[in-house]
Amino acid sequence: NLKYGNTILADKKFKLEFFDVWKLGGSFGIFGDPITIHFNESNFALVGKILIENTPVYLVNVHLIAAVPEDSILKNELESFCKKYSIDEDEKKDIYRNWDLNIIKRNEEIENLNEELKKIPDGFPFIVGGDFNTEPQIKELKNLIASNNFIDTFIKNNSSKYYTWNPETNENVSYSTMRVDADGNKLYGYDLLSTIYDSHPRRIDYIFLSDHFKKNDVLSYRIIPDSEKNGIHASDHYGVYSNIDLKRILSSAPQEFDKVIPLKDNTIEPLPIISYDTDVGFGYGAKAFFLNLLKYNESFDVTIFNSSKGERWYRFVFSLPDFELRQGKVYPAAVDFSIDYDKYIKNNFFGTGNKSNYNEMEVYTKEPLEINLNLSRGFTKNLIGQFGLKYKIVRNFNYSDTSKLLEQPSSLSSSKVNFSSVNFSFRYDTRNSFVNPSNGVVLQVETEFAPVLSFSNTTFARYGGWFQYYSMLFYPKTILAFRAGIQTLTGNNLPVQVLLPIGGNNTLRGYLQDRFLDRTSALMNAELRFPIFRRFGGILGMDAGKVWNSIGKMDLKNWADNPVFGLRFYMDTFVIRLDVGISKETTGFYLNFGQIF
Repeated sequence: NLKYGNTILADKKFKLEFFDVWKLGGSFGIFGDPITIHFNESNFALVGKILIENTPVYLVNVHLIAAVPEDSILKNELESFCKKYSIDEDEKKDIYRNWDLNIIKRNEEIENLNEELKKIPDGFPFIVGGDFNTEPQIKELKNLIASNNFIDTFIKNNSSKYYTWNPETNENVSYSTMRVDADGNKLYGYDLLSTIYDSHPRRIDYIFLSDHFKKNDVLSYRIIPDSEKNGIHASDHYGVYSNIDLKRILSSAPQEFDKVIPLKDNTIEPLPIISYDTDVGFGYGAKAFFLNLLKYNESFDVTIFNSSKGERWYRFVFSLPDFELRQGKVYPAAVDFSIDYDKYIKNNFFGTGNKSNYNEMEVYTKEPLEINLNLSRGFTKNLIGQFGLKYKIVRNFNYSDTSKLLEQPSSLSSSKVNFSSVNFSFRYDTRNSFVNPSNGVVLQVETEFAPVLSFSNTTFARYGGWFQYYSMLFYPKTILAFRAGIQTLTGNNLPVQVLLPIGGNNTLRGYLQDRFLDRTSALMNAELRFPIFRRFGGILGMDAGKVWNSIGKMDLKNWADNPVFGLRFYMDTFVIRLDVGISKETTGFYLNFGQIF
């Protein structure tokens, strides 16, 4: 079984989309469509979302372990069976031990389902259905129904056709009541108890409605398909069919639109910072994120940070509407304004070009100040255009008299560069999240032009293209994330401050910050992002990149690369990341905010 079998089907008009997969029971394993490898029974709930007249309805397809319930009648039957077939005491003890273990597993799966249901966004209706392998009178199932105020769509009528497991009418069930396995080998232990239990008809498949519904919203209930066709039954289970009236729900439930809609509540997420980073040393400071304080769907992101190696980082970002709120939406205009001051008292310089020598590293002070104003528009849910203005000053000082900065073609490399630029970008973006995407594609082209002005001292043009890809490989949510990009500069005697860097926190995490500098750069990052426990996750990945003097000199030889591993802590509005990259030169250790892409 290289693929797992939970499925949700919907008419295309309902715009069914994936929401989540919840692991309910089973040990460690790899679970997914590419491959599944595990060593005991593992059960999941598949969660989708449909949209009916702009009202989201969440659908949860559940499969639980088939556990024989604790029952005095079954116990008597087992005792008679053991006596009749001369089952010895050791085998009987094994039956009872596994009986207890499977009941515990079933109860844990129901408890896990109850906990996972809290992940469905507040206020939205949902429907839970599937193979619970549990009868209605079982205490744990009754507790699940009571704690969620579920409505069982079951409507009992005069017909006896309400069992979903019925050995009396379904010939497929006979395979589960035999005393031998598929190869004809005699069954032992707990498997024998299962055959006894499986000879009893019961209702173990359900459709439950959340408490947004009322009982009279259920128009009909019946079992399908409950008869054979051409001498064949469709399954050993019968299916549950419920006809549900959504008119009342559609008039009262929250709606979701393709456009950005106003939030009702605001969010404040403060975070103290204590960190270590290969490039900046031990650090301390604070970060705070404010969402919708002014009731315009805006966000404020503030970072204040100092470090032992002399970094002084102060950052302010204002977005209207917030990046995450407008992701995947149509909007007429958005404004993003940022101020970023980042003084590196001990910045590294190795020279320029891909052959720069690590052993020739020198230290100087780099002091950049960057101000950005960007205007964008979401023409459709996936097509975004952006126009931006930038003003940037970068001052280099505190270098030695023999520094390679003095040898650069532009004398500005050893002093101060300031420029104003205008930039344009066009992006095709299907990501399901801006902050932490789990699926989607990004294709982006961009250009930036810095003209000669009275208050600037350098001119250049930059062109770039990026591709990003996200896909869920395994369950629980394990994401393959990939990024590749190329950038190139045109201009004469370009100073070091505007050259394209790779190396460090956001590019090659096994190399020091700005390890390679030149006029053309290419970068690739691949990560496998996986959950660990609650809000904690991890990553395994690979970085690779190279620089050239011109785009015409690009080749595939001698790229710098490094493996990387790390941890993630997922806040409600941003991600905290810790990465360790290992290269042939150094080991990079980085603590920062947000996925690197």
